[in-house]
Amino acid sequence: MIIASHYTEEYDEARGVYKIRNMEAPLCPDCGQLLSGYDTRARHVVESSGQIRWFRLRRLKCLRCGTLHLELPDFMEPKKHYEAQLIEEVRAGRSDSCPADDSTIRRWRKK
Repeated sequence: MIIASHYTEEYDEARGVYKIRNMEAPLCPDCGQLLSGYDTRARHVVESSGQIRWFRLRRLKCLRCGTLHLELPDFMEPKKHYEAQLIEEVRAGRSDSCPADDSTIRRWRKK
């Protein structure tokens, strides 16, 4: 998994999805080789307001070691559908309103 912190976000109105364009050259975290584009996958994020936004994220392949990596923007948490900032605020006890179910909030606070 590659976490992008310097990127641009553009909306593709025809498809109704956002695209993330990394401003840095992605390197393989396993071997350091420059990664090549492979394909894309859909992923949604739930914002603190409860609004859902869809993204097309790039999957990148390392030509040296053959591994695939998903390129995530820094506001997404790996394997979670809610914004990373929202999850952090709930874990720290700084947020009282959250669109997630109570059982989801309890799991976040457990970790």
